[in-house]
Amino acid sequence: MAHSIDSLPCPSTYTRLLLQRWPTAQERILAGTGLSPAQLVHQGVISVSQQLQVLCNARELAAHDDWALDFGRQLNINSHGPLGFAAMSAPTLGKGIATLGEFARIRAPYVEFSASEQDRQLVLRFDTTLYPLDDLAVPLIEILQQIALSYTRAVLGEDHADATLCFASSEHGYASRYRTAFRNRCAFSAGFDGIALPSALKALPCPLHDEKIYRSSLSRCREALADVLAEGDVVARASHWLAAHFEQIATNREFATQPRLEQLAEEWGVTTRTVIRRLAERGARFGELRAAQQLEMARRMLDDAGYTVSEIGYLLGYGDPANFGRAFKRLTGQSPSAYRRRAR
Repeated sequence: MAHSIDSLPCPSTYTRLLLQRWPTAQERILAGTGLSPAQLVHQGVISVSQQLQVLCNARELAAHDDWALDFGRQLNINSHGPLGFAAMSAPTLGKGIATLGEFARIRAPYVEFSASEQDRQLVLRFDTTLYPLDDLAVPLIEILQQIALSYTRAVLGEDHADATLCFASSEHGYASRYRTAFRNRCAFSAGFDGIALPSALKALPCPLHDEKIYRSSLSRCREALADVLAEGDVVARASHWLAAHFEQIATNREFATQPRLEQLAEEWGVTTRTVIRRLAERGARFGELRAAQQLEMARRMLDDAGYTVSEIGYLLGYGDPANFGRAFKRLTGQSPSAYRRRAR
């Protein structure tokens, strides 16, 4: 169940950039929002309903359907706070795309994002059906695609043309402008909206990778995402709580006890029985979610040459490194050392 759109927090970045784009029409841009330019100087967060009203006002002010293509050129991955830092400092392009899929909702809470690998492609999807966006759906997709494209260009190089912009819809009136605006291949009637890259590129190192900045930015992204996730998103909330626990272990490089169901219940202010029931209603179990996050952290630590396999096993709660090796192989089909060699 999603939050009420009126209660969702949203960064004011797009609104401030639109005010810069039309400095003589600030009243028209902010009409119906209750906001003033003076407020936005110090106000970093507005509501989603205010953000969407601003975008509607911008569309009317522009008076042409392809306005978002021009506005999108003002945006890049570096203007997206902790999300941008996390993606840019990720170890690989694949990890960066996964980071965008997991956390982009903190910048655009009215869209559902997901990252996956299919048909030899690394795919970042935008689902605009989470809330009724009506005529804003297409321009929002165009804006998000340009932001995602700015990230791939930062990693691959400005002239790299391997990214494909995917559209669920068929070509429309100004679709011919896409090729000029994006400078990349566009695929219409693709079955989804988003961006796709060859899977072979996922292991490409990010030139600005910094593990400390990456972990710190992920922690800030998790904190921000907690404000966006609805009360009923129990699986996502539990998964992010568990991930934060393992990230703390990896960052501090100190062993801590395994996260327990009782701790999560205390965090939520409910009984353990209630947590079990809520997760079961969504087809999930606490132990399975914990194992999944533990495995994901093991993979990330194996990608970092600064950890030995024995240290990873110890930090993640396996008393004997051999136990970690057996558990990892059972879950992935390969030993930690083999995974590390293949990843490299």
